Amino acid sequence: MLEAVKELGDMVLEKESKSYLESLIEDPNANGKYNSVCVIVFEKTDGDLSFLDVELEEYKRDYKMKYLYRTGPSGSGPNFSPTAKLTEPEKTFPMKVLGWFNKPLKESALEISQGERDLLSNIYKELEKNAEYIIESITRIRKEIPKKESIFITIKIKEDGKEYYPGDLDIFRRILMKQIQSKDLEIYSENKTCSLCKSNKDVVIGNAGVYAFYTLDKPGFITGGFREDLAWRNFPVCLECKTSLEEGKRYIEENLQFKFAGIPYQLIPKFILGKEGVEDIVDILTDSSKIISLKKEIKKAYLADEDEILEYLAELQDLLTLNFLFIKEQNSAEKILLLIEDVFPSRLRSIFLAKDYIDKLFGENFTFRTIRNFFSKSDLNKRTYDLNKYFLEIADSIFKDRVIEKNFVMDFLMRRIRNSFIRDEYLSICIKEALMVVVFLERLNLLEMEVKSMESRLFDDLFRKYEPTFESPARRGLFLLGTLTELLLRRQYKDRGSKPFMKELKSLKMDQKDFIGLLPKIQNKLEEYNAFDKGKRLLAEEAAHYLLLAGDSWGMSVDEMNFYFACGMNLVQEVISIIYPDKELIKEEIEIEEV
Repeated sequence: MLEAVKELGDMVLEKESKSYLESLIEDPNANGKYNSVCVIVFEKTDGDLSFLDVELEEYKRDYKMKYLYRTGPSGSGPNFSPTAKLTEPEKTFPMKVLGWFNKPLKESALEISQGERDLLSNIYKELEKNAEYIIESITRIRKEIPKKESIFITIKIKEDGKEYYPGDLDIFRRILMKQIQSKDLEIYSENKTCSLCKSNKDVVIGNAGVYAFYTLDKPGFITGGFREDLAWRNFPVCLECKTSLEEGKRYIEENLQFKFAGIPYQLIPKFILGKEGVEDIVDILTDSSKIISLKKEIKKAYLADEDEILEYLAELQDLLTLNFLFIKEQNSAEKILLLIEDVFPSRLRSIFLAKDYIDKLFGENFTFRTIRNFFSKSDLNKRTYDLNKYFLEIADSIFKDRVIEKNFVMDFLMRRIRNSFIRDEYLSICIKEALMVVVFLERLNLLEMEVKSMESRLFDDLFRKYEPTFESPARRGLFLLGTLTELLLRRQYKDRGSKPFMKELKSLKMDQKDFIGLLPKIQNKLEEYNAFDKGKRLLAEEAAHYLLLAGDSWGMSVDEMNFYFACGMNLVQEVISIIYPDKELIKEEIEIEEV
């Protein structure tokens, strides 16, 4: 993955002809949330510098180099410039702004002229003298801005009618580059091979730290035997590759971040043969305006409810693979939820074809959100989505064409179906979505389903519609039994205003013995209601035929048995049209059952 990020960074640097400094600078508003800038303003007159006020400005994208924002090596220390994102004014100002000016004044190794040192010293003194007022002003501005909007802080010097931000002054630019280089060279070795470009370099560093999930203070990073001076062996990177890696990461964060069923992810392309032969793809992936335009052209979201670039990528030749990086940010750290590597465009095409099949079969827009409905919360009353791990495992198997354990899927499908059944809420919708998930996975050959040859029977066309879902006697028998049960429940509700037979269904936790005993109970109840007509009798006969054909061992879990039973309850209308061939009888039966 890191090689792919580095490769993309190389392409961006080449395309945009960026200088070394430009490659180091970060956009404080990369996520679109920092649209307000709290500026500490100074005025310089006849060589004398004094604090003026604190002003609120609107963020300007073309001021990125002026802001000179670059996060520091530690969340508790200053950044590499006096520009910082605001958390709490009483903490951010002394730590990130005042603290920054204190550091270069104490570092004798920095090459600073006396005039530059005087400038930094005067700014520091003015900040320290007016600290209380500055913090109060920042606090007031923070309260005036809606909480959902974020703010970052910087400084500005006014002189002779002009305004100078940190990036406009050479001293700030030099200090930033010097401090970053010093940080990089804390752990290094000479004349070693870079792990990314595979070339022997004069210097390789061991603390590239581009991604926060790589640190040297965790037990796993022990190649150097826990000796910091040997830690470069874990991940040796030359300075050129570090620059490319940082640029690739920055570009991905600003342009290739999307959402997958509501979960943020980064799309990282990897070109199999390099960028040769894929100029159009490279052009799009390294041009922000083209990506935005492409998003607008995709009217229908295929794999999620958000705009996606995957529809475009699915039409490409297998000249590249795609990596999907799901990261969860926790304070200043990053945790990888899942990395799906090396997905070919041809695999995306297969997924889209299966999705289109489901859309036509059910008349619905199937997305990965449909799957996530069953893999989101272990308890619907929970506020947090605690099943994301399981959902992403399903997604990983789908993208990588790996078989999924059938009982694992059935477990989660039935959890939600049972919940809807007990609450008597949205049961038909829930069962329909569950069946869509199963047919989708089967269409991709990800579920190992038993398939048996059977003689032609009355409901063959119906079962063939969902093949191979119902290509076994037990599944067909359970389905038809579920339909017959639903017809009984509707009759009871019409005559009594309640469904007392529901208690026989044991909250959809029935085992094989329960199902075998259910058929005569249903038949007896229908007889009591004088409703065991020719159509229902035919349905009961077909159910009995398949259950007998299944034998004594069905080879199904309790969840799976109840799933197919519930499917029969949900698709009752399709069965009615078969057991009542006369259109008038169909109409009459539907009216009776829907009362």
